[in-house]
Parts: sequence; structure tokens; C-alpha cells
Amino acid sequence: MRNFPRTVVLLALLSLSLQAAPTPSTPVPAVLEPLKAKIGNTYSWKGVTLSFRAEAPMIEEQFKAIEGLGLRLISTGGKGVTNEALGRLAQLDPEGLVLDGAALTDDGFPNLAAMKSLRWLSVGHTLNAKEGFTGAGFAQLKSLSQLERLTYGGSGGREAAFNAIGELSQLKDFSSWHTQYGDPAHPYLLKLKNLESLRLGNSLKRYDGKPRQLCLTDTSLATIVQVKSLKSLGLMQAKLTLPALLQLKDLAQLTALRLDDIDLSAGDYEKLRAALPKVKVTGKPLTDAERTKLEDFLK
Repeated sequence: MRNFPRTVVLLALLSLSLQAAPTPSTPVPAVLEPLKAKIGNTYSWKGVTLSFRAEAPMIEEQFKAIEGLGLRLISTGGKGVTNEALGRLAQLDPEGLVLDGAALTDDGFPNLAAMKSLRWLSVGHTLNAKEGFTGAGFAQLKSLSQLERLTYGGSGGREAAFNAIGELSQLKDFSSWHTQYGDPAHPYLLKLKNLESLRLGNSLKRYDGKPRQLCLTDTSLATIVQVKSLKSLGLMQAKLTLPALLQLKDLAQLTALRLDDIDLSAGDYEKLRAALPKVKVTGKPLTDAERTKLEDFLK
């Protein structure tokens, strides 16, 4: 047998692996067409993603077709994405899972915890508490050693969800907005000792008729500055004062600060950037229309 140079063999194997790997142009199996499935590059995550929506119970042939694609990133939602469906998807052991409007209840979290390779989880537009979702099940994900990124928003979840998220000390990246969490102090953040990136937006109005509880105020900054591992911070839809934001000088590793829909004057932005010379500060003063929109949202 002819002996080929080792470099040639390695290049040949790499070529074969690239040919076999799914790409955005990979055809969608016919059985997935009712789910309006798409294959492409989506979200701020490296790799090819399968996106689909199931409003009716999924069938085994569909799960097998998904498995045959060999994709590690999945974005899905709909009434048909039940706890049981997530249990079947867990057998694929994805690295990234985006759930948008899935029928996930607290009883479904053990199926998420079975995804041992999971690195990124996004849970949005969930059921409400009376339908079985409080978010307390997030604590069951603390066994996922590779889980480094969690996004949680568009939910009626309150303190039970965030107390559970505080148990996920392995997280490096956490984003949350538009929930009904009402504690602006965010005490759970103090447990996230490895957190490098944080993005917080304000809460929604309560669905039960109780008074609005804003979760992003000046009070929040006093907790955030205690998360010394932070390198990137995003804050949105809030009224924050310059003195509160100047506390961020205590974050020695901070390199990026993004402010979206934060009511600061041009002068305040100038002083903030001067006080944080090593931090890239992204944001701008609001227009009158933007300020009115923010005030309406915060009522």
C-alpha cells in the first residue's frame, strides 16, 4: 500500500468532514416542511441552525429527520414543542437550544437537564404560572457543566425563576428582559461568580392587576458593581442617573457598556465616557419621541 504524507492524509480527512457537515444550503427533509423548517446561520452563535415551529404534536419521523441532519443548534417553539417533545430532542444532545413560545412547564426541565452538551439556552414567551411554568426548574440545570449562556425573556416568570437562575454558577453570559420580576436589587446575580457578560432590561406590567414593579433602577447598579468578573454590560429601557452609572468605575474588567433606551443627556454621556476611559460606551441621548415612548412603557 502506498504511504501518503501525513499532511496529505489530514487534508483529505478535513475535506471529507467539511463535505459531510451541514451548511445553510443543506436541503430540508420533506417530512419537516409542515413545520416550516429552515436551515441557516441565525442568532449570535457560530454554526448552522435548524429553525422550525410545531403547533401540533410532532411525529417520530420528524424527530428522526432532525437527527439525520446532524445539527447541534436548534431553534423551535409552538404548542407542539411540549415537555415530551423536548425529551425526544434531548436525545440529539444539542449544543444550543432556542425555545420561543414552546409549551414548556416546570416538569419539562429534567428533559433540558438531560442535554449534557448544552452550552446556550434561550427561553422566551413562556406559559404563565397557572399553566405550569414558574421558572423554578432552571435550578435543575446546574448539573450542566458546559452551560455558559442563558437568555430568558418575554415571560411571566417572577422571583422563583430568578432565584433558580442564581443556582447556575457556571454561567458566563446572562440576558433577561420583559419578565415580571420585581426586585431591582437582583440579589441572585451575586451568586453568578463566573459571569462575564450581562444584559438586563426592565420588567413588564403585572398580568394579575398588582402594581407595576420595575426591575431595573439605580438600585440595580449597586448589585451589578459587585459582580467583579463582568467584562460586558448592557442595560435597556430604564431611567438611570449618572451618579448610579459612575459606580461602574469599580468594575476593573469592564470593557463594553451598551445603553439602549436609557434617558441620559449628551452631557451625561460625555461625563460617563470620561469616567470610563477603558470602556467602549455605546448609547445616545433620546429624542423627544423616544423619551415619551420610554415613559409610556415604564408607567
